[in-house]
Amino acid sequence: MWDAYYARGISGGAVPGSAASICWNIGFWMILFGLLPLIILIIVFPVAYVPAAKGISIFSTVVLTMGLVLAFTSLALPSHTPRSSRPPSLSEQIIKTWNLDDLGECRNGGQKMPESRLKDGDWKCIAYTDSQRTELTVHINGNKVGLYEADGKALAANRKD
Repeated sequence: MWDAYYARGISGGAVPGSAASICWNIGFWMILFGLLPLIILIIVFPVAYVPAAKGISIFSTVVLTMGLVLAFTSLALPSHTPRSSRPPSLSEQIIKTWNLDDLGECRNGGQKMPESRLKDGDWKCIAYTDSQRTELTVHINGNKVGLYEADGKALAANRKD
């Protein structure tokens, strides 16, 4: 899940086929087609020598303005910046699963418990439940996680034991 979060992450682009995407694409092309004649008129042909230059420049300016409005409008549409919700950290998942009030810092030697990837090992933690402080061991083996009290007794999920 964390890999998917970072891969899709915060791209900032519009969702393809959404109203934001359509507005952005139409706006982009209108800006391009509005700028192109203006640049040609300014650089290649001086305004004084082309009889229809005033009409072309007014038309191009209107198209350019409409394109800018559409492009900026697409930024305000809700489907423009899709963001994956960040998955809960390992500590948050443990707190929820075992119905803990809080889970202190967990360490295995000098290492802190990973938050995004499961790394095999035993982490010594301090857990807080119902105003009690309990020393626990978080055991990770492959993709399985278990909590054990100091005496080695396993804690059932949602503290139903």
